[in-house]
Amino acid sequence: MTPKAIRISVGARTLLALFALGLLLSTVSAGWDLREDVRRRNQQLAGDLDAIPLLYSTPLVQSQGQSPEAIQALLNTILRQHELRSIELLTRSGEQIRAESREAGDPGPSVQFPLGNSGSALKVQAQRPTLLQTLQHDALLRSTVGHLVFVVVLGLAAAALLDRWLLRQLRRLTDEAHRFEATMPPQSLSWLEPEDHGPHEVMQLERAFAHVHSTLGGELQREQTRGRQLRDEIVRQHQRLAEVERSLETKRRELAALERYDPLTGACNRREFELALRREFKRVQRDQGRLALAVLDVDYLKPYNERHGREAGDAVLQRLAALLSEQFQRDTDVVARLGGEEFVVLMPGLDIRSAQDRMETVRDALRALAMPHEAMPAARQPTGPVGPLGQPGRSDQTNQVGAEPTTVTVSIGLAAYQPGRPYLSSQSLLQAADEALYLAKHTGRDRICLAV
Repeated sequence: MTPKAIRISVGARTLLALFALGLLLSTVSAGWDLREDVRRRNQQLAGDLDAIPLLYSTPLVQSQGQSPEAIQALLNTILRQHELRSIELLTRSGEQIRAESREAGDPGPSVQFPLGNSGSALKVQAQRPTLLQTLQHDALLRSTVGHLVFVVVLGLAAAALLDRWLLRQLRRLTDEAHRFEATMPPQSLSWLEPEDHGPHEVMQLERAFAHVHSTLGGELQREQTRGRQLRDEIVRQHQRLAEVERSLETKRRELAALERYDPLTGACNRREFELALRREFKRVQRDQGRLALAVLDVDYLKPYNERHGREAGDAVLQRLAALLSEQFQRDTDVVARLGGEEFVVLMPGLDIRSAQDRMETVRDALRALAMPHEAMPAARQPTGPVGPLGQPGRSDQTNQVGAEPTTVTVSIGLAAYQPGRPYLSSQSLLQAADEALYLAKHTGRDRICLAV
């Protein structure tokens, strides 16, 4: 018989289990019967031992007058007749005549009794009944045990056949299940061959397992696809988050710059200038040093914006801020836009004369740019520096009335903290520079006025 020809149902395992149970019960029953038979034989043996004196008392007493060989022959006959282990005769003269069985079994019960009034005694010991002896004497029991052994051999053969053709396939299915990897499902199932035949229930179990296998594989592929989509989405979200963080950082820097710098000209704003002014003013008060402060205002910027436009006016402010940044490049110099067309320059370490020379350089550089100002008022006074208390300053070029073309100019007020000319506060120094600027604008513009 081949595996392809045999068709064993899984239900055969139930039948085999029932067969094994019946076999076990038969074995237990046979063992119980054998035990009862041995017990009955022991009872029969005890009865036989009690009957020996009644049967052989007279022959044994009469044989004492005979030769020892005759007595020994009689004892051997009794030994064989009753299957005893040993038998021993004690005569009146104290002689002991003993006969023993050649088959040395386990010693059984023994008994000693006197032989009437002859003064002799007989000691008998039986053999313990064994299973083999019981089987030898009981043909029916021997036949039963033989059939039981045959049935056991037949059951073992059936179990081996079941293991060969049924359980082998179940073990193969178990091995495949152990090798099953849910994260990497195979394309096909190796245990399902097209020409393979086996128990119907096992084939159904294999197909069910294959269905679960393919279902898990499809679900795994869908989960992997969703996982890849989720990872891609996470990557995109990280990129967007990084872009947002970069944008926020840019905005933060812009806000930080707005807190310190003017967005139009790039110069420091009023807040940054006031902090620097208070800091430097405290330092010069402590060290008795020098600190110059110049306030600048573009002349006639409002008419310029009305004539050339706001963007052109913003360009003028940007050019002036760039010019101031080029002229004042020390780490301690501060160039700031106070608002509108008004700028301020903080020059630590310079006295009033040195600061005036620097501002004259700025005024000359601005005039050299020659930015046209076609909205200049019709009449302009000759320009030139005005010293403190109306003292004349350095001579300068003048824009005469009707001169063409007129250019953008700047008015400057200058004040300085120095030995012999202290100020009580930073605001008083700034106010002094503002008053000097006011004087410059009302004495003809395009000039520098020094605070008293």
